[in-house]
Amino acid sequence: MKTIIFQLGAFCCFAVIFCAGSAKAALPDGPGKDVTVRLCSKCHSPEQATSLHQSQDAWERTVGKMVNMGAQGTDAEFDTVVEYLSKHFGPEAPPPINVNTATAVDLESSLELLRSEATAIIDYRSKNGNFKSIEDLRKVPGLRFNKIEAEKSRITF
Repeated sequence: MKTIIFQLGAFCCFAVIFCAGSAKAALPDGPGKDVTVRLCSKCHSPEQATSLHQSQDAWERTVGKMVNMGAQGTDAEFDTVVEYLSKHFGPEAPPPINVNTATAVDLESSLELLRSEATAIIDYRSKNGNFKSIEDLRKVPGLRFNKIEAEKSRITF
């Protein structure tokens, strides 16, 4: 029995060391990487945490939850982890949206339009054909163009 427990313990130690080494290699280099791997890999793989893409505020809340659940480290170390994660795993840029193929729901959620504005785009497109430029969207009745102007870098045709 002692042999089995020893072998299991040795395997777990090997697995932790191996996974920590693998995780360290998979994360982008930069200040805070070592601290992040050391603190985060005690309970889960760092890749699990970094699958999230969050704002700095959201990372602060996530790290705060981990501290409340027993994560061990200094305030300075946790600040370093938040900075590292925020820099390398911040919010992803929203994808472009094609106004000629998007549904009303896509237009609402992606461009933060009112339902009536999204419907107006769909109705105008159905009656007049595809949009060819941002300027074509100015012709849509009931559409507040400032929203379109603010998101024009994401709009495709």
